[in-house]
Amino acid sequence: MQIFDELVYIQKTSLALGFFDGLHLGHNVVLKNAIHIAKENNTQSCAVIFKNHPLNILSQNKIEQILTLDEKLSILKKIGIDNVIILNFEDFSSMRAENYFKNVLIKYFSPIAITTGFNHSFGFNREGNPEFLRENQDKYNYKYYEVPPFVVHNNIVSCSVIRNLLHLGNFQEANELLGYNFFIQGTVIKGEQIASKLGFPSANINYPLDKIQTPYGVYYVLVNIEGKEYNGVLNHTMTPSPKTEVHIINFDKNIYNQKIKISFIAKIRNQMDFDTTEKLQAQIKRDIAFTEIYKYFLHKSH
Repeated sequence: MQIFDELVYIQKTSLALGFFDGLHLGHNVVLKNAIHIAKENNTQSCAVIFKNHPLNILSQNKIEQILTLDEKLSILKKIGIDNVIILNFEDFSSMRAENYFKNVLIKYFSPIAITTGFNHSFGFNREGNPEFLRENQDKYNYKYYEVPPFVVHNNIVSCSVIRNLLHLGNFQEANELLGYNFFIQGTVIKGEQIASKLGFPSANINYPLDKIQTPYGVYYVLVNIEGKEYNGVLNHTMTPSPKTEVHIINFDKNIYNQKIKISFIAKIRNQMDFDTTEKLQAQIKRDIAFTEIYKYFLHKSH
């Protein structure tokens, strides 16, 4: 996969358009259709994305991102897109749709096909939309593909729905709509060693500031260390500043300064206060037991 942070000429492309935050199941359909059309026509697929969320420029309300840019690029590579063009939204936010379409998309990529989601828009005041793209097919000699809403259990798969689920700590449903487990990544740092003194050593990381924030609480997670996955219990707490620590079950290696990936599977409980060390230790044991029970029933359901 080639990555460009500026406009480059790539002729006769199969274009996929969207911000693709989360790269959820609906986004996958858009991208895989563009890839399929490219292979059918012996040409290259190309995703045009923006570095920053358009609504963070146009609105006072900050949109929390499900994926960082680096994470998004990593998943795009796995999906199999040939080229990714990363643009600064500010450079194009005031352009009329027809101007952006003609002088950016057509000029630089001369697409044979364009694929978008059903609610994709571009250009000043969102003048560019699926109807616009359909109407211009013959004029610019491309085929337009509009991907309809992707529905899972009566839920339209969308970033706003997924964000709401993540804010609630409902990872089972959020992960189902994403098509993968929501995750964070970070480098293991020194903590206060409190968990170790309780008999449950933990790895501490700083929760990424550029990711959507999950509620404080205790979670069943999977921890990826150098390509190997372990079960874990994560505590995301405010004491008095945000702290994220994970007890990796049946793991006793030193991983300070190593980068780990933590995937959220299910919420175990809210934060609780304990008046004795013994009560806290007993609760941690119950939390660990929860992961085994959850795994068992998950396996049975499949």
